[in-house]
This record gives sequence, structure tokens and C-alpha cells, in this order.
Amino acid sequence: MKLTLATTKEINILQSKYKKFNTHLLEKPNELYNHIGIMDVFNRVLTEEEAFELLGENHNLKYSANFLDTFTQLFHKEENGMYVHIYKKGLSKEEFKYKLSCLNRSEANIFRKLFSNNKGIYKIGDVEALVFFTKLSVTELYFSNFFLPSLDTVIIGNWDLSFPIYSKSIIGFNKCKEIIEENGLFIRQ
Repeated sequence: MKLTLATTKEINILQSKYKKFNTHLLEKPNELYNHIGIMDVFNRVLTEEEAFELLGENHNLKYSANFLDTFTQLFHKEENGMYVHIYKKGLSKEEFKYKLSCLNRSEANIFRKLFSNNKGIYKIGDVEALVFFTKLSVTELYFSNFFLPSLDTVIIGNWDLSFPIYSKSIIGFNKCKEIIEENGLFIRQ
């Protein structure tokens, strides 16, 4: 697995482009991003009854391959490398131990290493590392922010496979949309 801490130069480039790494905490993302949508299994917001009926334990398993394929294609399109931000604050020792218990031994070792320092921006160097982070988000074990610099886009792991997408350019947004739709998913706005 190729996963490295982002260099100071890479962090500065990302900082100048995105302004904030804790994108999931933005209250008004439209102040920084011109194109916003939600990557989802459904092309509309579900009613409460539909959500109760359709979402649940099997929902994420059923569609996980669609998300893995989407992220893999995006990774291969990304000219400047894909980065992931791990928000390390707010995770209690009990929560951390629980998350470790849900992972196999090698995944738990990787997860432990991610939290062994205060830095939170990593460059994803291969599909194996990408799959690891994608699975963490898809299984709702731990959400990450995925930065795609050449597409000027951030994808945020989120509950019920409804991943917000924020893009600074229509070209990046449309490229993501094309790949997402090729994999049987939708961007709803």
C-alpha cells in the first residue's frame, strides 16, 4: 500500500486551492465552491418511509462496488495525485478502539498508524490505499475528505452513501458526474 504524508509543498498547494481541509465542517460550502452536488445511489432525496425501507445494513454492502469503482476511476483520471484528509479531532479512545475492532489486523495497523501523528493530509499512491479509505467511508466506519486537485473537486464521505461533492470548476464537476453515472450512481443537486 502506497500512502505517504503530504509534503509541505503539497499541503501549501492544496491549501491555496481549497482554503480548508475540514471541508465536511463547512456551513456554507457555496462560499468556496461554485458547483455542489451529492453522489448518491438515488437520484432524489428519499421520503422517511422510503429511507426506513431502503436504507440499512445491506444498503451499503449492496452498492459498495459502485463507489469503489467510481473512486478507482477518479483516481486514475487524477493527474496530480489524489489526497485524503483525516479529521482526527473528536474521536474518543472508546470510539477509536471500536473502529479498530471492526477492521482486520492489517487494516487496524494502518488505521493505528494514521492516528500516530497530528498530521492529517495523505497522498494516495495506489489503488490499495484508495480502496482502504473508500471502504472506511462506505462502511461508515470513518469518513474522509477526498481531494482531486486537477478536477478542483472534494468528495466527502458521509452517511447512507450520500457523499457531498464540491467543485470549483464546471469541468471538474462534469468529469466527476460522468464517471459517477458510468458506475450506476447519481449526482443530485
